[in-house]
Order: sequence, then structure tokens, then C-alpha cells
Amino acid sequence: MRSSFKVTACAVSALFWLSAVQLANAVEWPAKIVKIIVPYGPGGGVDSFARPIASTLSDQLPKRIIIENRAGAGGTVGVLAAAKSPADGTVLLAGGVHQPMSEAVYPGRGYRIEKDFVPIAITAVVPNVLVVPAESRFNTVADIIKEAKANPGKLSYCSSGNGTSQHIIGEMFKRRAGLDILHVPYRGTAPALTDLIAGVCDMMFDGMGTSAPQIEGKKLKAIALISDKRSARFPNIPAFVEAGGPQLDASIWYAMWAPVSTPPDLVSKIRGIVKGSLTSPAVARAWDIQGAEIPNVKDEDIVSFVERETAEWTKTVTELGIKVD
Repeated sequence: MRSSFKVTACAVSALFWLSAVQLANAVEWPAKIVKIIVPYGPGGGVDSFARPIASTLSDQLPKRIIIENRAGAGGTVGVLAAAKSPADGTVLLAGGVHQPMSEAVYPGRGYRIEKDFVPIAITAVVPNVLVVPAESRFNTVADIIKEAKANPGKLSYCSSGNGTSQHIIGEMFKRRAGLDILHVPYRGTAPALTDLIAGVCDMMFDGMGTSAPQIEGKKLKAIALISDKRSARFPNIPAFVEAGGPQLDASIWYAMWAPVSTPPDLVSKIRGIVKGSLTSPAVARAWDIQGAEIPNVKDEDIVSFVERETAEWTKTVTELGIKVD
């Protein structure tokens, strides 16, 4: 799976941010407290990229922007709640590539991301990375493949849960390399990483946003990016094929949505304010720490971008046979 982005630098002028704040106040949004539903638990990737935006907006706007974590069923519980919320700008959804991935995994989820929501902004993109415990004997993807083929079913990989991006990418790796590796699902990224660091699992396919601090802290070892090329942000981490693995290219992008019936003029206002927050020094620092960049997806291309991603990931997940009722 390949997502192509033209990225812009995170660090931009504070003056531009102040202008965005002035615009936000001028259009009188929000008129009351706004809730951003994060359909996963605290500490995961979506949560980590939603909170800096909410905090920045709360500091600058006349009303608070709060985060509500509503985890369950691979994120579908929270997304369904957001879909059923008033389309008046008081409830937004934070998510990302995980939502297109869920379309085939959860056929009875009760919504369609490209039909029941309108995308506000693509807020960040980070590479996925294959990580192992710091003291692991594995140093390359080739090492893992060799061990897995010699001992089928003996190795394991952690994930944040069934049907999540970590699970799907893990199954893509198994299929393309012809391996038998045990999947160990957790209820969230934080507990999965905790057990990975402790050596309970052998590996994990994680977004760099949550793994970068553990890699820099020498608690995890980065084996390869789930990409066909190296990242300028992480030049010392090899691409997947370069590390001896099969072709595998999957980045994690994050986004924000509003219920589909939200008036177009209100969507435009919210979009301008949210995109303005991405230029704030606080958000730029948070993105830099997590190794993220801001995708340069034009406003007029956001809908087609989500539709394309949904179609591509639905095809991939269907071919893998991953389904959770």
C-alpha cells in the first residue's frame, strides 16, 4: 500500500498562526465547547496527534476544545458515535488511515467513513516502523524472516488490537514473506509497547509517532521503515527492502472529520482554523518530536484522497481475509 504525499516543513512563522487565530475569532467558531472524539485509548497515535491540536486551539479560541477517548471494536465505536452527533461543529472526529482500513475489517460497523463524514484536514503523516526490544537478537528484516522460516509459529508480533493498522501491516508482512508469525492483540498501543519493551513479543509494526521516543530512549530498536525509501527525518533507519524484507510501503496519516451534514461554510471555517493550528509553534514542536510532517493535500483534493485510500485499503484488507464481526 502506498500513500504519496508532498510534505511541507512543520516549523513556520508564529505570525501566520496569530492571523489564523484572529480569523477564528472573527467567524465566531466555536460558539460553545467542542468535543473531538478519539476512537482509541490515550497514548496511541491518533490521541498523540489530536491532543496538541486541541490544546493549541483551546489556548487561542474563546471556547475549550476537549478530547474524548471512546475506544472499542478497533475504533468503530467512537467513529459511530461521531457519525450520530449533531452536524453543528460541536463534535469532530480525529482519526487517520485506520478508518479506511476498518471499512473491510468491520462490515457491520454502522457507518461509512467516506459517506457519513466530510474530511476537515489531513493533519500529519509519519512512517511506520518495524521495532523490536532493545536487546533483541534481530538486526534486520532478513534476520526475522530466516528465524520465522526455521521455526514456524514461534515468533510473535504485538499490535494495538484486531483490525488495527498494526495488525493489518503485520499480516501484509506475513503474506508477502510467506511466514507463520503469531499475532498478539492488545487493547491499545500503550500496553502493546509496554509488553514489547519487556520482551513479551518479538516485534511490532508501529507508527513512528509512538515508537520514536522509545527508539531514542534506547528501549526499542528500529529494524526498518515500512517504506520503499529512507526518510529524511530518520536517515539511519533502512527501508524495508533494503533491510532484507519484501516490498512493503505503508505510511500512517492522521486526519480530522466532521459529520457529513455539517454546512459547507462551517466546514470551511473549521478547516481554516484547524489548518492554522498546524502552523503554531506548539504543534510544530509536537510533530517534530514524533517525527511527523504536514501533508500538503489541497482542500479540493481532501475528499478524493480519503475515497482513494478507502478503496485501496478495502481491497488490501479483503485480500488478506481480515474481518472482525
